[in-house]
Amino acid sequence: MLLEMIRPLLLVPALAIAALLGSAPVAAAVAIGPQAHVASIEFGLPTNNGLHGHIETSSEGITLEIADRHHFVTYRAQGEATEAGLKVQFGDLGLIDVAFTPTKTRKEEPPKGCTGPPSTSSDGVFAGTIDFTGEREYVRIEATEVRGWLAVYRESEWKCRRHKRRMPAGFASRSTVVQRRSVSRGKTATNRKEPAALTAIDRHCACMLAAFGEHDRRGRGQSYFFGLKAEETEGMEITRVTYARAGANAFVFDHKAGTARLRPPRPFSGVGTFKRRPHSRDLWRGAIEVPLLGADPLSVRAPAYRVRLVRARPGGE
Repeated sequence: MLLEMIRPLLLVPALAIAALLGSAPVAAAVAIGPQAHVASIEFGLPTNNGLHGHIETSSEGITLEIADRHHFVTYRAQGEATEAGLKVQFGDLGLIDVAFTPTKTRKEEPPKGCTGPPSTSSDGVFAGTIDFTGEREYVRIEATEVRGWLAVYRESEWKCRRHKRRMPAGFASRSTVVQRRSVSRGKTATNRKEPAALTAIDRHCACMLAAFGEHDRRGRGQSYFFGLKAEETEGMEITRVTYARAGANAFVFDHKAGTARLRPPRPFSGVGTFKRRPHSRDLWRGAIEVPLLGADPLSVRAPAYRVRLVRARPGGE
């Protein structure tokens, strides 16, 4: 799936956009009682309009993701996720308040020499209130019961008599060796291609258009595009993304000349050209329209957007 392929490409630019929002205070999480342990939770959600819904918890909060082939929107809010279930309010858009009943549980006991409660991983049923309506009613989620997964990790409570044995000098695990070989092979392969990353940012609306490409000497390769808008409202962090993949001719660049031309595929529309100018502001001409779920489309045009072209892969690798 293109979403899984492009998600790593979104990480660094998305963090850059989040920085544009400033350091707004984060809402406090719901207090958890002494008998309720924090849990990791995941479950899918029934949606309409050909979209897919998913809930996932992390140390940063509880995230609801709505996605289709070319779009996704994430809503992240603070809430309560324990072995008893999950409760989170997404502003005026909706509420998820469900209790968990396990149907199959797996335990991980402390290792030899350690004492403490086991960690658990359970499949089961979340039942209760699931009610969410996206902005402009682009999606509707309503259910009383879904199946999912819940884990409670208790390793931090384990007490061990002995320290872990240190790995002998010069010894590497099999996974480390495989990883190193993969990185080495990746470098060998990618060194034959010319990478480029073009970003256009509007700091006032916390919006971005980005294009990534790697082309060989014959001009063959892949191009990736995404538009992004981030915002904070009603205690939520909302990120809307539109993405697509195309051939090399959709993103043509020349680092020596400092030029680039973008003609992204649907659902994007429009054309943009870039020219680096050493002694004045770089030149961006044209406009590219980026549709977003639940919000007005982005119109990427000068002078609102500042554009930059660099010889780099996503993340600066």
